Amino acid sequence: MARIRPKRKDPPESFVKKSSTASYIIIFLLLVQTAFLLYRNFDFIKDMMSQDPNSIYEKEIRDPVQKSDNNPENLDPFKIRVSILNGCGEPGLAARWKAKLRDMKYDVRETGNASNLYNNTTILSRVEDMKYARHLANALGIKEENVLMQINRDLVDIDVTLIIGSDHERIGN
Repeated sequence: MARIRPKRKDPPESFVKKSSTASYIIIFLLLVQTAFLLYRNFDFIKDMMSQDPNSIYEKEIRDPVQKSDNNPENLDPFKIRVSILNGCGEPGLAARWKAKLRDMKYDVRETGNASNLYNNTTILSRVEDMKYARHLANALGIKEENVLMQINRDLVDIDVTLIIGSDHERIGN
């Protein structure tokens, strides 16, 4: 035989009234808090609304650009992330160039050995913008023909790779 549960008792009316009264009190307190915050920040809101949102760009529009991004001389070397590869086989060469480039304020991230031997020191741009590679080439006196674009998606924090070739004694002086 199936058991029949007794019917639940409805909550007392006083409980229902208290819960709706509590929600009205909470809503009222939130409205009071919102009004208070608007009152305290009225001057800030008024200034923000009266100002043209595009006014922050007026200085950039009025003044000609002083620093050109296309000119590699205007770059900060610290923003250029460099990896150095020893491409001539001389032991400890990448570490010596790491110290030189850090003295020149470049951000040298890693050093290692190249898989091949290079006669000429080569700079590889690892990003589409060649300005970083050109800046390093100008600083070291490397010919433009030895600056190449070779994008490698596996290198995340590297902008430029410097491959030191057999001619390393003639560069950077």
